[in-house]
Amino acid sequence: MTTSTGQAGPDTETPRTTPPAAGTSTASHDREEPIRPPWMRDGALVDTVRTVSRRKVRTVARHSMWAPGYALRLLRWFPRGLWRAAAWAVRTTLDAETSTLQHAHAGRGESAEFVTLERVHRARVHDRLIVAGIVAALVAGGAVSLWLLAPRLVSVAVAAVLVLLLGWIGRPKDRPLLNAVPLVDGAPPPMSAPMVTEALARVGIGGMNDADGIGLLYDVARTAGGYQVGLELPAGVTATKVIAKREELSAALRRELGTVWPTRGKRHEGHLELYVADEPVSTARQRPWALMDKGQVNIFDPVPLFTDQRGHWMKLLLAYTSGVIGGLPRMGKTFVMRQLGLVFALDPRCVIYAYDLKGTGDFGPLSLVAHGYGVGDEPDDMRDQLVQLRGLHREMRRRVKEIRNLAESNRALCPENKITDQIASMRDLRMGPVLLLVDECQVWFEHPDKATREELIQICTDLVKRGPAVGIHSYFGTQKPDASSIPTAISANAAVRFSLKVMGQPANDAVLGTGAYKTGINATVFAYEDKGMGYLRADGAEAQIVRSVFGLDGVQAEKIGLRARAAREAAGLLSGYAAGEDIADVMQQVDFLTDCRTVVGSADTIHLGDLAAGLAALREPTYGSLTAHSVGRQLRELGIEPKTVWDASKPRGPASGKGVERAQLNVSATDPDGDEDGRE
Repeated sequence: MTTSTGQAGPDTETPRTTPPAAGTSTASHDREEPIRPPWMRDGALVDTVRTVSRRKVRTVARHSMWAPGYALRLLRWFPRGLWRAAAWAVRTTLDAETSTLQHAHAGRGESAEFVTLERVHRARVHDRLIVAGIVAALVAGGAVSLWLLAPRLVSVAVAAVLVLLLGWIGRPKDRPLLNAVPLVDGAPPPMSAPMVTEALARVGIGGMNDADGIGLLYDVARTAGGYQVGLELPAGVTATKVIAKREELSAALRRELGTVWPTRGKRHEGHLELYVADEPVSTARQRPWALMDKGQVNIFDPVPLFTDQRGHWMKLLLAYTSGVIGGLPRMGKTFVMRQLGLVFALDPRCVIYAYDLKGTGDFGPLSLVAHGYGVGDEPDDMRDQLVQLRGLHREMRRRVKEIRNLAESNRALCPENKITDQIASMRDLRMGPVLLLVDECQVWFEHPDKATREELIQICTDLVKRGPAVGIHSYFGTQKPDASSIPTAISANAAVRFSLKVMGQPANDAVLGTGAYKTGINATVFAYEDKGMGYLRADGAEAQIVRSVFGLDGVQAEKIGLRARAAREAAGLLSGYAAGEDIADVMQQVDFLTDCRTVVGSADTIHLGDLAAGLAALREPTYGSLTAHSVGRQLRELGIEPKTVWDASKPRGPASGKGVERAQLNVSATDPDGDEDGRE
């Protein structure tokens, strides 16, 4: 086995024997040797002491439970042990070894040697008989004294110990007493560098059949919860090949699959980082989540969302992000999305739109705080969801204008032309963070009606592209990741990607990005037992294997939802569905522009009075009280300024009047600035 070296001075080389700190590069030009040894960093010492102590306590407790069984076995073997002890004493006292040699010399007629051994034998037997007599007298005297003078309990205890000791001597050689149960929870032996290199050589990768060709960047180091080692694979062998052989590597190391996690290092394609946990990551005890029972969130600050393979909580900045989440059914995708929704809910300023298109009610805890909420994919449900989505799209266009105006009028308040924590807290601006959460988004993006499907894709694409800058965060989840269930225009603009177990490279790359599979970011390596575990790619960060919050079931999620609702009620920020508002009325308001375009039809222009009459005829209960003046006011609120238009269908005098052109309504439906492609 070869060991790579790094320059420590002009003419010296020092082996790399310590692992890099978490989150730092392993390249030789930007990594300094840490002062503390590995066992003093990252809580490794405390973790090791705790792990070893727990195992020893369990071992002692287990053997204590088996103590009566041990005693019965030893008692059964006591006669044999007494016979063996007596036979050994007789053979030793009578010097059986020398006697055997005498008989051998006598058989060969070697009289001189026989006479010499006879003399030695008599001397030994004489001395040993004296010693044996003294020992026997002492034992007999001690036994009588103990029985007569010592408390009866002590006498019985000493006798029991002697019986058990003789039972141990008499035990069968092929049945060791303490192998009745595992000694250390069946735990494998501690990791070592030779163990790792030998295992890698056995996984069946061409060009890596010899452990001597594997370079050790730093030796196996104990970290919190397991072992870590960095290796350089032989020339031409990539870390991706080892990742694809994770099951074989687990078998070669004699470790559970859920404990073996090879990943690609940062140095080059042949740099392998191997982490071997003490117990499967998916079942290891997770440290308490800081938000489980108390606390609120500021979306503009990093929030703990996942734990890494070592059990450390990772914080993720959710502001200015959108994301996609994918995974096979029953791997925990919906739980992850609900957890994300609860995190946003714990910021009272956040406006939440949550849609459970699977229809099972998994987002029920979010309904306690949601402004827009939907369950299922029935035609009525889809119509309501589309209407609410149109309203959110219109809100985004309003925010785009507002941010532009703020940047022009108050550069100090809006220095980067995007929403800030301060702006989000200014209630008069109505620009608190917004979350759009859609589970099983393929129901939207594969809708059988072409017009509905295209409108949903167009709105969601625009929200993903322009929404984050104005505080609108869109997250989409699916159990069948591909280009149709998550359109490329959406996934390509997602800053956060999380993939639980998927089947095959296409699904992997649909969530984690094109080329992810080839670079070793491979979510197919997870087992079906690894629920809640996946690859996370956050904005600008290296892909990492993480685990979502354990124990966040429906009951606990509802408790958090109630806590978030109470905070909103106290701040006067409960709205929409959660506040019991009439969603039908909201739908009609959101549909106002669509209805206006329906009334205008193919005409080029329309007067406001005619538009009011047409709307009243279209929806009498909703628009029956509208006048030309009220229609004009609503159009102005939507950014459409009425002007004098000519209606050729009327006589010359009445043909000129206040109204709108069809082109104005069409432009408003796409972009407030008339930019059809929706660019910022």
